[in-house]
Amino acid sequence: MTDYSIFFIIALVATGVGALLFLLSLFGLGEHDLDFDADSGGADVGLLSIKSGIGFFLGFGWGGVLAQGLGWGMAASLAGALFTGVLMFLIIGISMRFIMSLKSDGTLNYETLKGMTGSVYISIPGKLQRGGQVTIAHPSQLLYLPAIQEGEEPLPAGTPVEVVAVNAGVVTVKPLH
Repeated sequence: MTDYSIFFIIALVATGVGALLFLLSLFGLGEHDLDFDADSGGADVGLLSIKSGIGFFLGFGWGGVLAQGLGWGMAASLAGALFTGVLMFLIIGISMRFIMSLKSDGTLNYETLKGMTGSVYISIPGKLQRGGQVTIAHPSQLLYLPAIQEGEEPLPAGTPVEVVAVNAGVVTVKPLH
C-alpha cells in the first residue's frame, strides 16, 4: 500500500460519510448533529461537530491526494493535508454556526405590539366590548388582531390607533389624534 492510497482511502471514506449525511438531511434525518461544544444550546452550534469533523477528514484526505499527485514528499504532503483539513474544519464549523444563528421560530411576542400604531379594520365598539379588529404592520408580518377600546364611542374602520395593552392576543387600542 502506497502513501498515496492512504490519503485516497481517507478521502473516499470521508466523502462517503459526507454524502450519506447529505442524503439523510434531505429526508430530515440528519438534523441532530452531535455537538461537543460546552456552551451548546438552542441555535448555538459548536466547532466540534460531526459535520466539521467530516470536513476535516475530507480536506485532509483530498489535500493529501493532491499533494502526492503533485509529487510532494511524505512530510510535505502530510503538512499540506493537515493544513487543508484544518481549513475545511474551520470553514464548515464557522459556516454551520452562522447558518444555525439564522434560525427563527416565528412566534410573535405580543408584548412587542405595545406602542405600535395601526388602523381599525373592523369597527371597534366602545366600553371594552369585543367585535373589532385592527391591522398592525409589525416588522415581521402584517397582523390582523382582535381589538377592544375603552372609549364610549365606536371607532370606525380606517381610524388610526395605538396599542396600549395586550391581553391573551386581544389588543387594547386608543385613537390617535
